[in-house]
Amino acid sequence: MNTTIQILSLLGLSIGLVFAQGSSTGSSQLNLPMSARPASLGGAVVADIGTFSSSSINPANLWSEGPVGVLLSHSQWIQDVQSELVGTQIPFSFGTFGLTVLSSNVRGIEIREVPGPPLGTFTARFATFQAGFATKVSDALFVGGALKYLYEKLYVDEATGFGLDLGAAYRTPVEGLTAGISLTNIGELGEFRTDPSQLPGVGRLGVGYKIQYRDFSFGPSVGVANELYRNRTHAQLGLETVYDHALALRLGYETGYESRGFTAGLGFCYSIMQLDYAYVPFSLGLGEAHIFSMGFQF
Repeated sequence: MNTTIQILSLLGLSIGLVFAQGSSTGSSQLNLPMSARPASLGGAVVADIGTFSSSSINPANLWSEGPVGVLLSHSQWIQDVQSELVGTQIPFSFGTFGLTVLSSNVRGIEIREVPGPPLGTFTARFATFQAGFATKVSDALFVGGALKYLYEKLYVDEATGFGLDLGAAYRTPVEGLTAGISLTNIGELGEFRTDPSQLPGVGRLGVGYKIQYRDFSFGPSVGVANELYRNRTHAQLGLETVYDHALALRLGYETGYESRGFTAGLGFCYSIMQLDYAYVPFSLGLGEAHIFSMGFQF
């Protein structure tokens, strides 16, 4: 076996462990939660209308009548995976545009020809450039879509591809109750050496409910996510409690993973700034993940 094949074999094993219990034939970094609030709620945000940070789960959530929004996020995942996200949300009278740039890397992957000391190390790099749009069909129905361009580099091999997200969200006649449905990461990544691979397509369906009691609001949410090409289903639960529109406590749970389930997080809002943090613990000695996000509205 030559050096390049050994490197790619090792990398494939590393990526499978790293990217959240590997759930696709390719571009597994797209499965990682990239901002803190959705991560802390177990991903149960498909019906989160008007929330920019949830637009990666459902592009219809990009819709907004508010000011211009900016989102910055840093993720420290397990196995030395780091991700950075920069995005902006720009509302118009006819709809809302969103632009997002995501960069992920896995550092310190060892290069070996035979057992013994490594010959060196390299960094696997992944980048996603996404443009989305959401609009209001009626006072109750919102739809959205997003196109993404992907670039990946593993050692000396590179590949590019395109993906598509589609979604809809609905404010039901029941006050505070919303529903959403989405299809994300539909597309293909070009071949690295011989064969192309499918993106990790996911279909989602869920509902959310908001209750106001004095200075507190409570937001339980539930969802179901199905990995289309592996036919594996995850149930998702989330609960957000917000005091005086300023301080938030979040809990989440997601089934279907061998080494993770519960999530938690905090949020703080002051003036034009929103700070969020998510904590994702892993079992099997894999450690824990931390996600920090900062949002602004101008």
